[in-house]
Amino acid sequence: MIKQQKTIKSKTLVFSVFLLSFLVSCNFGIAQSKSKKSTKLSEFQINQRKEIFLNAVKERTLGNYNEAEKLYKDVLAIDPEHDASMYELARIYLTKNRSEDAVKLLEKACELSPDNEWYLELLAGVYKETYQIDKLIIAQEQLVKRNPGKIDYKLNLSLIYVINGDIKKAIAVLDEIEEQIGKTEEVSIQKKQLYLISKKPKQATDELESLVNAYPDNTRYLQILAETYLDTDQEDKALTIYKRIKEIDPDNPYIHISMADLYKKQGNDNLAIEELKAGFANTALDVDTKIHVLLSFFSFDEYYNTKKSVVLELVTILAETHPDNNTALAVYGEMLNHNQEHEKALEVFDRIIANDESNYSWWEQKLFLENQLQKSDNVYNTSQRMIELFPMQPLPYLFNGFALLEKKNYEAARHSLENGVMLVIDNDLLEGQFYSTLGDVYNKLKEHEKSDRSYDKALKLKPDDAYVLNNYSYHLTLRMENLPKAKEMAAKANELMPDKASFQDTYGWVLFKMGDYENAEKWLKKAIDNDNKNSPVLLEHYGDVLFKLGRKTDAMKYWIKAKENTKEGETTESLQEKIRTGILHE
Repeated sequence: MIKQQKTIKSKTLVFSVFLLSFLVSCNFGIAQSKSKKSTKLSEFQINQRKEIFLNAVKERTLGNYNEAEKLYKDVLAIDPEHDASMYELARIYLTKNRSEDAVKLLEKACELSPDNEWYLELLAGVYKETYQIDKLIIAQEQLVKRNPGKIDYKLNLSLIYVINGDIKKAIAVLDEIEEQIGKTEEVSIQKKQLYLISKKPKQATDELESLVNAYPDNTRYLQILAETYLDTDQEDKALTIYKRIKEIDPDNPYIHISMADLYKKQGNDNLAIEELKAGFANTALDVDTKIHVLLSFFSFDEYYNTKKSVVLELVTILAETHPDNNTALAVYGEMLNHNQEHEKALEVFDRIIANDESNYSWWEQKLFLENQLQKSDNVYNTSQRMIELFPMQPLPYLFNGFALLEKKNYEAARHSLENGVMLVIDNDLLEGQFYSTLGDVYNKLKEHEKSDRSYDKALKLKPDDAYVLNNYSYHLTLRMENLPKAKEMAAKANELMPDKASFQDTYGWVLFKMGDYENAEKWLKKAIDNDNKNSPVLLEHYGDVLFKLGRKTDAMKYWIKAKENTKEGETTESLQEKIRTGILHE
């Protein structure tokens, strides 16, 4: 056990000596410095200082900063001019956000060892972090003076001059760098930017022209020069450069986009579109970039209205060029939908989902399209699958309820809608649609109290929902319940959506049930005139009101017409009895 401890101590000592040797010879340059030290130490003090410094280095290396700090202070107590300890202690202070204390130590260390770049470089860094620009400039100038061959020092100095607003000095430093290492992209671009800031466009373009002359076949530099010409309103020169790039690199897709943008600025839309087409047909240009170009190139109105056909053409090229990219296909499908090509759009989204079922938004687009195309079986099947894949999304439950209601499967519709409405969070419109549809379903199930409560909830969420007002009114009328409320809702629905035959029929039917036959006839006649589907219910209603007004022959004509327009097997016993007897049975 004792031997092992000695071994460990021995190893620690060797390691520490190595670190000290390394730090002294490489990091601090103490041996090489022209120190301004004046303190005279005894041999004992020198040895004591070395031992404590060694232990401080060890503790710092191990991450024991508090112990290291104490030891460095012990060194300085022995030797107040020990610059290496000042430097190391300053580094510890910086980890503790004690910048002011660190600066004092570093300034003193630099005074004692003025040729030590490590000290000065760290001091400059602290000046920068603490926004002491004047002191930073002096420090960075000293670094450049001491090591003029180090380009990073000069680049930093140039940047500091820029921060201080001295553009002239910044450019002068960059000129020195160019004299040392020749033309480079980094320096030329920085100079260009500084010339533009200084409102010296000619010098900016001259700088880049010299870069291009040094590397005449570098298309990147040519591109930057062209952009600079554009920034300085030299469009013709920019176009010449773009054409040159095209000759050098005909497969470069980005040049097409740049030229398209330039042609658009010049008002030459046809050439701009041709360049866009060429760029979009190039597989080297990624899908995301192409979509970004679309969104930035066209205004909202152009995208969806005035230049919709052009956008559709570009999006078609996008989809053809990237046939297996779902993002490209989704944009294509969206534009087809907006162009009223719903069947084609649905085919595209079917392709997308066949590739990947995991994206909810694509399923949603498919569902909306199927509903718009009145494909009730598809809506049912799609919504069922969506409920399996995305059980926490409420919308599929709503569409599932729609489809089941149309299929007259009212119990299943109730189940879907009741489950779905519980998933709605902070969406009054969607919640209102759920309650509206539930009102219809409950009515079909003869659960009238639930139906009325659902309609009331829907109207609370959206008081001006004309469809809810109409349906609620009609169902109350059929039940002969609360006819004044039914009349009020029907009137409001017609105010919100005038000239809608079904709404006019509802209002006329309320008036009929309230015994106001003359006004009922007027509203039902409006409905007849606006109806282009020959609704059998509307025709029968009109026949009923004509009968009440004593126009029995006319009433019979409309009853017969109602039967003729009723689907086979769906004629009601009531209608048949009216036709058979010529009498209105209520």
